[in-house]
Amino acid sequence: MAGTPHNKTLAMFPKVRFACTLCGECCRRYWIPVTHVDVARIAKFTGMRPRDFLALFPKDMAADWDEPVIKLRDGEYYLVLKKRLDGTCIFNKRVGDKLICSVHPVKPNVCRYYPFIYWVENGIVKFEVYEKALGYCPGVGRGGFANFRVEISSINESIRAKEEFRRIINNWNERVDRGLVKASIDEFFNYLEGIVDSLNKGS
Repeated sequence: MAGTPHNKTLAMFPKVRFACTLCGECCRRYWIPVTHVDVARIAKFTGMRPRDFLALFPKDMAADWDEPVIKLRDGEYYLVLKKRLDGTCIFNKRVGDKLICSVHPVKPNVCRYYPFIYWVENGIVKFEVYEKALGYCPGVGRGGFANFRVEISSINESIRAKEEFRRIINNWNERVDRGLVKASIDEFFNYLEGIVDSLNKGS
């Protein structure tokens, strides 16, 4: 099935039934990569400092994610949301037998889109069900056909945020390569939080 969002971005979507069951297993199973825009929204919504809800996940312990790699003096990392010791996301909140996202209005786009992922090919945004969600996410195959309203409304912003975040991380990595920073975790978070603060002050 193909559709053209209101912002004229050409997109293609799978015809699949999906209804979230609020089981929270996706929040427990996966590390959630974020952009500076995701971080700014969460920081503004919660009043938390980014370093209090972010973590750096070692690249050598991960698959080859399509995310910017952050260079530090002791290795390379991806920027992700923190998890609790039981594996749940730092923002999970249990209500009865459900795991609710306590930052749902501002949750990262990767969370908004799950169990779907997208890529851009020849100017067309293509969505599909994330391969690892098949047979795992209990919401796939339930309810009505996914309408992709959230994805359509945010896809341009999501693409732009990922491109900007890649430039931000490339700029950091260039500073590391040139020896202009000590490349510590604390120094990186100072760099990121400066960008996030500027973004929130301008919004």
